[in-house]
Amino acid sequence: MKGNTKSNSVMKTFLQYAIPCIIGMFFTSFITLVDGMFIGWKIGEKGLAAINLTLPVLYILLGITIMIGVGGSTLAMQSLGKKNELKANQQFTLTIVLNIIVNVVIIVFMVVFMDQILYFLNAKGELYFYVKNYFGIMIFFYMFMMMNITAAMFIRGEGKPQLSLLFIMIANGINIILDYLFIIKLDYGMRGAAWASGLSMIFAFILSSAYFLKGKSVFKFSKIKIDLKEIKSIVFNGSSEFIGQIAISVTMYLFNFIIIRRIGINGVAAFTIVGYISLIQYMILTGIAQGIHPLISYSFGAKDKETIFKVLVIGVKAVLLVGGMAFIMTFVATEGIIKIFARDNSELMSIAKYGLRIYSITFIFNGFNLVASTYFTSIGDAKTSAIISMLRSLILISLFIFTLPYILGDLGIWLTTPLSEIITFVISYNFIRKSRKVFNF
Repeated sequence: MKGNTKSNSVMKTFLQYAIPCIIGMFFTSFITLVDGMFIGWKIGEKGLAAINLTLPVLYILLGITIMIGVGGSTLAMQSLGKKNELKANQQFTLTIVLNIIVNVVIIVFMVVFMDQILYFLNAKGELYFYVKNYFGIMIFFYMFMMMNITAAMFIRGEGKPQLSLLFIMIANGINIILDYLFIIKLDYGMRGAAWASGLSMIFAFILSSAYFLKGKSVFKFSKIKIDLKEIKSIVFNGSSEFIGQIAISVTMYLFNFIIIRRIGINGVAAFTIVGYISLIQYMILTGIAQGIHPLISYSFGAKDKETIFKVLVIGVKAVLLVGGMAFIMTFVATEGIIKIFARDNSELMSIAKYGLRIYSITFIFNGFNLVASTYFTSIGDAKTSAIISMLRSLILISLFIFTLPYILGDLGIWLTTPLSEIITFVISYNFIRKSRKVFNF
């Protein structure tokens, strides 16, 4: 990280990091959004439902990748804060190597047991071929997506979030062009969507790899020793992010399991649309969280507690503003938003409209919970961060999804996530209050 937060305005430094992260995460989610738009227009509700059924697998890969990436980049940023560049480079290299090895092993496993995995994901009957045509191709591109995410963490940590943003925007442009070509013009269906996304990921991977291999980056590849203690530290520091993503995978599976039995394919498609809108808002919040992560980690390593809490307060205000705006916009423009994905299916429109308006309550509270989890990760308190992640994305959601639908009917499905975030909000707020007392601030 160039310079430090004491010699600059904290707000200015935050904006320098957060704005590119926010825009970058928005465009990252926009790739998924564009895929959904083209699939909704050309293929319909079966295509939308098929995408949603594959998400539990994607979140497992994301969980492992983000765990290693966040854990490794946190340690590397703290080493930079302590002016130990050699250690930072070793931690950077170890993080990259670990992510490659783990992701390759998992992807090979999924290729070998493809049919069993599809059956477990409820890809049955008429949905089977939609899911297989998409997932069977995307599985070979997931590695590039995971390495792009890891590289972006370190590029932002170097103080070059604009460069990370540039790579994402280029990949986005390529994806839009290829989506139109493969899905609309050539009518390749689900295979076309997978190829469009996959090829754009490869291009972004080439750009980020070239950046680090040129040797002009702050973080440089170096010789490493397989240090189990260091690996343990990486895993421990990123454990809450892993738990959060794995929990999303589990709860996504549970939602699909309940919805496809209670409502059917249109219900899963409606949940997919709600998920697209939620993804955009959540990725913007993630951009804010990733913007404060290197600043807090660096300040913690430099023992600058005043800056830590200034950055935290700014982050909280930012996510509350974004959440409030997202709630209002979604509630007011619900029908127009859904029409972007659902064209000639009145049943799908009705289900999605009803679900999105209830689900949008989530937007008011989830940002605070995300920032709270990021804050505790950044100061090395992985235990508290993990508790927050488990509450909001696994424990409470699992409890509610198995109880509320039987008490409140379909309303219970859509209320599950908002209630989980509200309860976690109260708990997270108290954790942060206690943390401020520990720091005597």
